Amino acid sequence: MKCVSKYSLMALLLITATVCRAGEIPVKKGPVNGIFYQPWQADLSLTRTDWERRMAGLRQDGLDTLYLQWLRHGEIDFLNARLKTGQPFIQVLLDAADSQGIGIYMGLFSDPGFFDALNLTTRELDGYLLKLREKNLQLAKEFQARYGGHPAFRGWYLPEEIDDLNWQSAPRRKILEYHMHHQGDALKSLGCEKPVAFSTFFSGALTPEEFAQFCRQLLEGSDHFLLVQDGLGGRMDIATTRRYHASLRRIVGKQDRLCWIVELFDDELPGPAFSGKAIEPLQLNQRLAIVHKEFKGKRLVLFSLRYWLDKKDRLSQHYRRRFQNPVREEPAKPTHDH
Repeated sequence: MKCVSKYSLMALLLITATVCRAGEIPVKKGPVNGIFYQPWQADLSLTRTDWERRMAGLRQDGLDTLYLQWLRHGEIDFLNARLKTGQPFIQVLLDAADSQGIGIYMGLFSDPGFFDALNLTTRELDGYLLKLREKNLQLAKEFQARYGGHPAFRGWYLPEEIDDLNWQSAPRRKILEYHMHHQGDALKSLGCEKPVAFSTFFSGALTPEEFAQFCRQLLEGSDHFLLVQDGLGGRMDIATTRRYHASLRRIVGKQDRLCWIVELFDDELPGPAFSGKAIEPLQLNQRLAIVHKEFKGKRLVLFSLRYWLDKKDRLSQHYRRRFQNPVREEPAKPTHDH
């Protein structure tokens, strides 16, 4: 069943305007198409103009997809939140994105205690995942009823990040596969079939080959697509990341549903505590150099918007100069000693 709403007419009316904008401000595509955004309560102080400016900047970067990591984070409800100006946050975000031809994957419920729950017994974890699915579905229903027909709504994102340590046993993998597949079926039952994305990361608990087999198993039996974090923000070294990337390319057959996340941060704190700092432009060059040409475009995603726009859009500006409009250096003229 197709979704038909007031937004269908809006989409038609905006087509001409969008094409005109594209003609007036040609955008050169770089290797990356998408970026993650984690909303925090402080972001509600931003205005519609702020978001329109941000989306225009992303468009100039050649990005056309934004992954909203969550609609609800613990008790913080962004679906029903309002900006300080009184406007609905999600409405403003969707409208600003659509004005630039950017689509949004909507993240659902993010439980801050998710990784603590992985210490439960397999039976207890199964019950926990059931409750998590119920919260996700309820949140999706609320979003669908209000914004399901919005032209900027591109798909769903499941916020639970799958690691390589806590799902190694056969019983745990079985409940994980059911959890992921069942959510996809439940979201389709809402009436609008949209793609479903989720992410995973490696810490060295599995070898590159074992991790790639795990990812292939996660994709089997569903039409989800998987975003793999590069691990470099969490102190993984480049040589190791290259090995994981190579194994994923070789072993995961469903290449069109396997994507790569380039982390734009470094963790400044030792141990489990986290404090992210935006990487330097040279590090961005190094992290993008890892990625095989097959992963360019829609299969390459940045994490995250907060670091991308850090320090006067430093990474964004560097990306435009280095990857969208590369300047070819002239060879040095020979000099003659006298």
